[in-house]
Amino acid sequence: MAIKVAIIDPSGFTLPYDHCLASALVQQGCDVVLVTSQIPSRPWNDNIRYEQWRHFYRVGSNLRKEWLRIWVKGWEHAFDMIRLLSRLHEWKPDIIHFQWLPLPLVDAIFMPFFRKIAPLLLTIHNSEAFHGDPASIIRLAGLKDALQYFDHYIVHTYYSKQKIIQKLSLHPEKITVIKHGVFNYYRKLITNPQPVPSWVNYKKKVLFFGLIRPYKGIDVLLQSFAQLPETIKKETSLIIAGRPKMDVEPLKALSKKLGIDDNVFWDLHFIREEEVAFYFLQADVVVLPYRHIDQSGVLMTALAFGKPVIASRIGGFVETIMEGVHGFLVNPEDVTGLARALARILTDDVLREQMSQAVQQLADELSWSAIAAKTCSLYKQILAKKFDKS
Repeated sequence: MAIKVAIIDPSGFTLPYDHCLASALVQQGCDVVLVTSQIPSRPWNDNIRYEQWRHFYRVGSNLRKEWLRIWVKGWEHAFDMIRLLSRLHEWKPDIIHFQWLPLPLVDAIFMPFFRKIAPLLLTIHNSEAFHGDPASIIRLAGLKDALQYFDHYIVHTYYSKQKIIQKLSLHPEKITVIKHGVFNYYRKLITNPQPVPSWVNYKKKVLFFGLIRPYKGIDVLLQSFAQLPETIKKETSLIIAGRPKMDVEPLKALSKKLGIDDNVFWDLHFIREEEVAFYFLQADVVVLPYRHIDQSGVLMTALAFGKPVIASRIGGFVETIMEGVHGFLVNPEDVTGLARALARILTDDVLREQMSQAVQQLADELSWSAIAAKTCSLYKQILAKKFDKS
């Protein structure tokens, strides 16, 4: 008999992850519904085999002004949780698997009622909620109260497990490490932009991809790029692609001050799903100079395209990237070390090809079928404990 699983991501924070997990769980024989607020009609949403409920924030999601959208969604959240309780009572899931708790103070009120329907599981994607943004203090209120109602937790790295044990005092036996899967579906969504950007004409290409945030260390990357020998620099483009979540003018000013403005290309917009493949196919190396992180969807996309990675020696990067095999690990803020790693990988074609092959092998090990199999096994363990208690 199929396990019925409700995957809940109210704000759609990790829709690609949700989609890949839901699809793989269906292949494992589960009956899955994804409950969220925004479901793209294309391109990866074609021929899905799981059910989708566009349930949350039907008013707030359509508002353009950010402050108004946040305020309205906050009010809607409680009403949407009440409606969700009713829908899940009717659907009768075996497992309720939350991906995020966007408003823990409110969520804590409802968790006991959800738990009466089915055991509760939470994936904790980041041990540093909202990456330590001071503005998130209100959004984190009530988190410990909400967490107490969950039967089990999933994290993606052993680093995350240790951090949340320290921070949240969760019992180690209730935390399971299941690695993040590789986003290989992007390989099917290859669309070339028109017109083709000028940075494509450079012999070598360094890619920074994803939301632009202070903790991601773009300033460090710019300084490192500036330290490259002129012979390398003149034939290399640095592409910074993603939607800004910070003021990028100081970064642009830094690029100009460093004298690398002609080689740095700012593609600052929301990159649509069907555009992602183009950036990664063009790249010779993907750089993640983050100051802190648990695990990264950008890393999982780079692996899907077999790209060598230079990343900070932090968090889940250390558990994923083998030094000198899949790329290089550099201490956070180490401008010279990052420049040295860039120079080596850009000038050694044989090494870069060897790393690319090793990355492709690593991507095979992080398939969604393997992740879903481990997740299903965990579901069965949780259900077995429930039946033992009853």
